Amino acid sequence: MKERLTRNISLKVLSAILAFIIWLFITNVDDPVTTEKLRNVPVKIINEDEITSIDQVYDIIENETVDFTIQGRRSVIESLSKDDFMVTADFKKLSVVNAVPIDIVCTKYDENEVLIIDGKNQMMQVDLVELVEEDFKVSVEIVGDVEEGYYVGKKTANPMMITVSGPKSRIESIAEVVIRVDIDGFTNSFNTIEKPIVLDRDGNQINDSKLTFSKDYITASIDVYKTKEINLLITATGNPAPGYVMTNVEYAPKTIIIAGDDNALSSIHYLNIKESVMNSKNSIEDKVIDLQERLPSGVVLVGDDKTAVINITIEKAETNEVSVWPSDIKIINLPEDLDISFNTVGTVSVRVSGPKDTVNKISRNSISPYIDAIGLSVGTYTLEVKSDLPINVNITNRPVVSVNIEERE
Repeated sequence: MKERLTRNISLKVLSAILAFIIWLFITNVDDPVTTEKLRNVPVKIINEDEITSIDQVYDIIENETVDFTIQGRRSVIESLSKDDFMVTADFKKLSVVNAVPIDIVCTKYDENEVLIIDGKNQMMQVDLVELVEEDFKVSVEIVGDVEEGYYVGKKTANPMMITVSGPKSRIESIAEVVIRVDIDGFTNSFNTIEKPIVLDRDGNQINDSKLTFSKDYITASIDVYKTKEINLLITATGNPAPGYVMTNVEYAPKTIIIAGDDNALSSIHYLNIKESVMNSKNSIEDKVIDLQERLPSGVVLVGDDKTAVINITIEKAETNEVSVWPSDIKIINLPEDLDISFNTVGTVSVRVSGPKDTVNKISRNSISPYIDAIGLSVGTYTLEVKSDLPINVNITNRPVVSVNIEERE
């Protein structure tokens, strides 16, 4: 038996070696050793409280993510991804130069199956800074548009102020804390809960990974109102100073769009604003009126411009004296059973005052004088001569005529 086992021993050893070589060749051809570089793998911080416990925070200066190269059989390497590696920086190992060693471990295979051949000995460099906190007002920022015919009114954040803590440099870069609310397509008032966002002075969002908020979520109340278009009516009240006359009132806009709940909108049909010119000698030029202040409670003005502009022209009055004959004077409201005759002989002087352009055009033919005989009976009377004068033109004297009223024969 022993002779059989030892017979041709050299040939058997050679066969075993050849078999191993062939196996090794086949293995390397079918599943060769290969390498792959993993890029931008995030580094997880552990034992972070080693820093925060001494009222400090850190900013990562270098190697927040790392690249490294792995080696192993192709079948093994091809089955791996970033998620199969635990990449950590233990802050318990923070050095005096603020460097932390980065540990890379494959969680899917043993070390002898997957080798880290490049990038294994990397360091995370951090900057330790003072931990501070500051209070900020919370603003509500609208995103999108409500349905046509509706308007976003009051926007309220609750709480209206929160405390933000973090690295001093990052806190100092905060210009505003906002919550963004999407209102696209809304037709009713609503509440929502949103995360606060920090913005710098240019309106850019700041990375808040190192910031802590006293409230992680903020409640926003958004009022959504219906809109309505109404007329704007601006009128002048009072009389200018003696010897002066108001000649024109101009303003813009003529219509405005308001918003509010159904009850508020149903009670307002136009906005009437009165502007006093009492005893004024000077025109009012480009006066800006705050329209929102003139609207009733619960009604808001739609649009960015909440104002109207008004111009009121006041001129020094001109006078013109017109002579009329009794035959020019019309009698009105005289009973049919009475006759009237004038006792006044000659012309009657009518002195008119008003805007220059208007007053200079008034003549005997255009003044249309008349006397009113309403309620009169037989007798002799002194009656005032009146006229249907243009707007802003007045009679400044008291022209009168003497008449005699008799029964008609």
